[in-house]
Amino acid sequence: MAGTKLSNSEVEKRVNTCYDLRFESNNTFTHKMWIEYCHEHYNDKSEKQYTDYWMKASNLQKEYWREKLDSHISPAVDKMIELLASDDEKVAQKAIEHIMKYSGNEIQKVDLEARINIIDVDFSD
Repeated sequence: MAGTKLSNSEVEKRVNTCYDLRFESNNTFTHKMWIEYCHEHYNDKSEKQYTDYWMKASNLQKEYWREKLDSHISPAVDKMIELLASDDEKVAQKAIEHIMKYSGNEIQKVDLEARINIIDVDFSD
C-alpha cells in the first residue's frame, strides 16, 4: 500500500497520535491495536511503516523519561554530597554505600561457612 510520501508534519501527527493512544490513555494499547487503528483511519501505508510510527512513539517516551530523570539527578547528587559531609558517621557511611550501589560498584557482603576436613593417608605396610 505504498502511497505518496507524507510530509514531516503529517508523520509527526501520526507518531503523536500513537504516543497519545499508548502512553496518555488509561487503556493498554497494543501494537496490534495500533496497526488496526492505522488501517481504519489511514489505510495508506504498509504495516511496516505503521510499525515505524509505533517505534518513534516509543522513542518519544524514552526521551521524555530520560529528560525527567536527568532533571532529578543533579539534586540527588547534591544531596549525596551533603550526606557525605555529615558529622554522623553512620549517615556518611550510608551515603558511601548508596554511591557505590548507584555507580555499579556495590560491595556485596557474603557469609561463608567453611569446613576443613583433614584426611591422613598412609601408604606404608
